Amino acid sequence: MGARGAAVRRALKVCLPVVPWLPALLLAGCPGPGTARVVVYTSVDQVYSEPILQAFEDESGIEVRAVFDVEAAKTTGLVNRLIAERAAPQADVWWNGEFAQTLKLRDEGVLAPYRPQSAEGVPAHYRAQGLWTGLAGRAR
Repeated sequence: MGARGAAVRRALKVCLPVVPWLPALLLAGCPGPGTARVVVYTSVDQVYSEPILQAFEDESGIEVRAVFDVEAAKTTGLVNRLIAERAAPQADVWWNGEFAQTLKLRDEGVLAPYRPQSAEGVPAHYRAQGLWTGLAGRAR
């Protein structure tokens, strides 16, 4: 058992609650029928997000192009990139764990509303204005 294998197993254990919602989030960004690729900007550590994105790709047949931020910049680098690309968005999905940065994107007019049917069971306070859906809590 290598270090990478152990890290993947930890990622799956931590992130499994996210998996049921991820297809809805990923498909939220798909431009239309016949789309074969979705671009995901994520500040979620690659060791955790990559196995989930790969599982989605394997199950759906939709190619996932993940754009990760560097550890030094984390969420801020991708947030600035999303703001800079606002007029011509490159990302279909924004997946992160920084609530304050999500609010900044909302305030900058970067996020587009989406209300997936699969998230109807999620309490309304975790689906603010259709701009984001909370998937998991994290204590700091």
